[in-house]
Amino acid sequence: MTGSFLNVCISRIPEDASIFYPPSNCPKCHARLVFYDLVPLLSYLFLRGRCRSCNAKISLRYPAVEALTALLFLIFYLRWGFSLDFVALIILISLLIVISFIDLEHLVIHDLLVLMGIAAGLAYSMLRGHITDSLLGICFGFLFMISLEVVARIVLKKEALGDGDVKLVIMLGAFLGFEKMMFSIALSSILGSVIAITLILFKRLKREDYIPFAPFLALGAVVAAVL
Repeated sequence: MTGSFLNVCISRIPEDASIFYPPSNCPKCHARLVFYDLVPLLSYLFLRGRCRSCNAKISLRYPAVEALTALLFLIFYLRWGFSLDFVALIILISLLIVISFIDLEHLVIHDLLVLMGIAAGLAYSMLRGHITDSLLGICFGFLFMISLEVVARIVLKKEALGDGDVKLVIMLGAFLGFEKMMFSIALSSILGSVIAITLILFKRLKREDYIPFAPFLALGAVVAAVL
């Protein structure tokens, strides 16, 4: 159910549309979806991936986000139980899923989502009594990403990181603290480099093409949070 709502956010936030109104509808024919078309995962299977009204294909992103959200919520519940950590980290996971899929589709990270995440991360850290670690994560994350951007500009002669990536790392610092935030950056950088090099070698990507970094940062954050 949460994944279904996150899909709405992924679709509407880039368009500056309300995530509450109008009710769910087909993006092609705009037919309003009835309740039995909105059952997470099952409706997609029953409809065979097509709109009931116009027969247009439903993007695989919808069941993928629903399944991913359910899986990650389960993993975090098994790791933390029903606790403050669980509630805070599923908020983080939800934000990361929305941010990552928007970045994949539109190559942009929305400030509102990141600012909400930073506020939630700081509140979580204060409740846990780890505000100092959170602030260290924010400061070192910001300085590291700015330094990385400067080096990239000198070596590559172009912008390698966007402002959104820097703000996203600040959000991770607020939630995860210094050590786990740095682990997230390290892991995401390795994964991003390996995938980028692989795509370039197979000529699926050009050296000058931009690769969304948010999904890699999100994956690194998930691994860091679980450990």
